[in-house]
Amino acid sequence: MDRQMFRQLVSLMVLATVLLVPSLASAAADEEHLARGHTQFTSVVTKKAGVLVVTTPNGAIHQLNENMARRHGQQPFKAGDEVTVVLDENNYIVDMHLKGLEGQHQFVTGKLIHVGRMKKQIKLQTPEGEKVFPLAEEGQKTKGMGEGELVTVELNEAGTVIDMHRAGAGGAH
Repeated sequence: MDRQMFRQLVSLMVLATVLLVPSLASAAADEEHLARGHTQFTSVVTKKAGVLVVTTPNGAIHQLNENMARRHGQQPFKAGDEVTVVLDENNYIVDMHLKGLEGQHQFVTGKLIHVGRMKKQIKLQTPEGEKVFPLAEEGQKTKGMGEGELVTVELNEAGTVIDMHRAGAGGAH
């Protein structure tokens, strides 16, 4: 290999590194804020058969309702909105924001004291004492978890539980 060819090869490798590393770091940072098993994608809200929907990258369609946005302290979405969607491991929408306005979620771990059936709330014993949080979807998130178990809850920006797992089994990274 002559010197000129070697220089071109080195230049190409440096250029590839400069272009590739920031996008990999960005992708890792995006994934780092997600709970294990969750996926995130962007979509445009569309109207099909009179209802608002988002479509996943693999073509699955998820119907939206106005209450989802309100639970997160947002105005209801409308056709044409570009959104960032987070699905849990069961392909259920746990979070959705206008693109660029993604919020910060909090993870809290504690012993499950009580899941309120009448009042949709959950009570945990944490190192800081007992804490009560409103629960967005009681049935789907709390199945199979009993009082006394150590759990991790994911709270949206409004402080509402949007996901729950046994501690160490699908919580935050």
